[in-house]
Amino acid sequence: MAEQDREQFFTELRDAALKSGLIKDFGYGAHYLLPVDEHSKGMTGNAIAQFACEDLPTLRKFSELPLVHDLLARWRSKIDYEAAYANHDVLLTSTTGGNPMHHTEHTVTVDAPVEVVWPVLVDVEGYARIFPPTEKVTILEESPEHQIARLVVDVNGVIQSWVSRRDIDVNRRVIAYRQLENAPMMGYMGGEWRALPLGDDKTQLVLTHDFKPREPVDGKVAGKYTYEEADEMIKAAVERNSVADLGAVKIEAERLAAEGQAA
Repeated sequence: MAEQDREQFFTELRDAALKSGLIKDFGYGAHYLLPVDEHSKGMTGNAIAQFACEDLPTLRKFSELPLVHDLLARWRSKIDYEAAYANHDVLLTSTTGGNPMHHTEHTVTVDAPVEVVWPVLVDVEGYARIFPPTEKVTILEESPEHQIARLVVDVNGVIQSWVSRRDIDVNRRVIAYRQLENAPMMGYMGGEWRALPLGDDKTQLVLTHDFKPREPVDGKVAGKYTYEEADEMIKAAVERNSVADLGAVKIEAERLAAEGQAA
């Protein structure tokens, strides 16, 4: 798709969204490709749009508008494109104010096949053994496709607990997680673990986070911090823990791979 056509497509989509009166905020832009995307087994987009609306019934109402169907049908007839949908909590900074969602991606190359790395990621109870800040993990509900677990973690010297849901996609080797019961300062936390094979003996491991602090009550988050203080503390913790967690999985998977070769 030519850049001019893509800009025109998103401009028309934005105008339709905002003029409908149902969409509060709209944003679009390039999807920045990572080196690992070249090895992706599925579709990798080169552009992304995000909508924000009041609730799911409003989103449904917008998606059923004739003008939306007409716009997409018209562009479908002109350009062969694919679309991927992901309905989730708002990630945008609302045009009427509000605090933004942060998105981070960290990655490391593991000298072990994906068949060795993947079981390390799925073994959530083992996190208490390989991730030093994690003191205890208790599985509350489990199936081959999901896990719900309570984690007890040392966060900056303070013991905190939360409940996370992990949806397991074995075919794509992706674990999507989100906190169901948030940590004290957290308004939203979710993301993905992705294990992407790089040949037979290497794996690109990617860890993403989407997060924002809890909204303040009487000017304080968790009764202690300003929003800005909580935001900086969480961003620092995500950065520090992402590097440590990826490193811990790398060490464990490479250890297991070496033991397998020795055996």
